[in-house]
Amino acid sequence: MPIKIYSTDKIEIEKAVLYWIELLAEEKYDEAYQLTLHDPYYQWSPSNIKEVIHGYGLPDEDLEEKHKVTSPESAIVNSNINPYKDIDFFDDAFRKVDERHGMTIVGNIIYDLPINGAWSDLSVTFKILQKGNFLMLELNEIHML
Repeated sequence: MPIKIYSTDKIEIEKAVLYWIELLAEEKYDEAYQLTLHDPYYQWSPSNIKEVIHGYGLPDEDLEEKHKVTSPESAIVNSNINPYKDIDFFDDAFRKVDERHGMTIVGNIIYDLPINGAWSDLSVTFKILQKGNFLMLELNEIHML
């Protein structure tokens, strides 16, 4: 079941994202998948998430070097790449109802992933959806920015 966030505080939302990343670091792809909503357009599955991470943004095609998400707490900052994170709420005029979920799209998240022990330019994007007094995250993309 997707995680419900009962606050619009960006720190609480970031905690949910970091928890999701920790699940990836532990290679718990099924659990990470279940914590988010999904748009059929992106065709995510636990195995797709794993393959795209192993292939550093592209489906893993038997690459010799496999990439792996590592814990954000232990990831080092590469001299060329500072971790990028953006949690952005839309103004009321730009919010719209997502008919598939019966929820309102209220914002977006872009968050870099730590790969092989260092922060990378491989990022995850989520939609922030609201219904009543809680928010949920919808996984959009895992790609290089």
